[in-house]
Amino acid sequence: MITTRLKTLLTGALALTVAGPALAQDVSLAHDKPFWEAGWAATGAEAGFTPTAYPTDQYVGFIQSSVTAGTQPGLFTWWTGRALEDLAKSGGIAPVDDVWDAAIAAGEFPAGIRDLFSVDGTAYAIPVNVARWVVLYNKTIFAQHGIEEPTTWAEFEAVMAKLKEAGVTPINATVQDGWRGFIWFQELMIRTNPEAYAGLHRGEVAYNSPEVKEVFDIWTDWASKGYFSDARSTTEAEDFAGGKAGMYLIGEWIIGGLTESGMNVDTDLGVFFMPNRDPAAPSSLIVEGGPLVLSAKATDADRTAFNYWTTAGAANTWANSMGLFNGNLNVAPPNPVVAEVTAEMSEKGTIAIQRWWEAVPTDIRGDLVAELSGFLLNPTAEQAATAMENMEALNADYWANQ
Repeated sequence: MITTRLKTLLTGALALTVAGPALAQDVSLAHDKPFWEAGWAATGAEAGFTPTAYPTDQYVGFIQSSVTAGTQPGLFTWWTGRALEDLAKSGGIAPVDDVWDAAIAAGEFPAGIRDLFSVDGTAYAIPVNVARWVVLYNKTIFAQHGIEEPTTWAEFEAVMAKLKEAGVTPINATVQDGWRGFIWFQELMIRTNPEAYAGLHRGEVAYNSPEVKEVFDIWTDWASKGYFSDARSTTEAEDFAGGKAGMYLIGEWIIGGLTESGMNVDTDLGVFFMPNRDPAAPSSLIVEGGPLVLSAKATDADRTAFNYWTTAGAANTWANSMGLFNGNLNVAPPNPVVAEVTAEMSEKGTIAIQRWWEAVPTDIRGDLVAELSGFLLNPTAEQAATAMENMEALNADYWANQ
């Protein structure tokens, strides 16, 4: 639980402001996160960039084609893991070790976080956000039905059953923007068999293996009981903020969007870690590092705007406008939920696990997530079998050519 004292400390810390550099608005920053519009606008006004949003399913192709043509934006967001590795190998983005050296020396970031944004020991990005994937819940709905935060797998299933019996959709989950279909797949994998989850991304575990089938069986069972929301909704965050579901598994970056949609982070929003099926298993969370990269053809203005992202001024503006946390050591967590997750991770020694989106080979990622989305839209045993076979065909072909 978040204490009153902690809330007071956070409120005071977030009142701090640091002025940004006076720059001409001649820098372009491309991204696929329009739900952070307020943050992009506020930080862009200080850092000197103009943000442009694209739908995720179009954004990847746009960036890849512009890098090939040498017309990429000066700044743009991307993903860590294999996606960052592929982009670095293309030569379209600039190494930024000098930026990290200065930021670490200034005490802005811990040295350890640099690895998440590096490829073969060279840094190619700085963090826009560092998000942990947790279960957010509607405190009012839980209180109305006498529900406590679950701490075990059995308790979590009991919470879903109780919400459904009360006429409340337990889980908010959609295929909005074409990428979200993997969320419950990855979570169920790490909660039932984290070793198999890691093996998938090394080509050592098949997508039609018994370990994966077990996950689809659980997923199918929960869906058959009506535990998931309408996957076709295109207003996922607004739905949860409006009380259409009791729980929402997502990265902390969504909190700003929920606030914009009417939720009060102090009174309406609670958080807990999804329990492991084996209670003896170590605490773990999916951790997503959202990188900002610099074009290999960057101008001086591009670099100045990029460098500003590592400062406490940028971190405070980002936090104040969207409730987002970029890992900067010189600012307080942007809201009580982030503070609570950070404290609990420290207390439990929580292991950080790379998100599926960053871990899976980028060549087949889009086709794989399409299969997962197809299942979420039609969560039957038959569709699960089809998805597993199709995913494994893609997976086996990819690894056979490595």
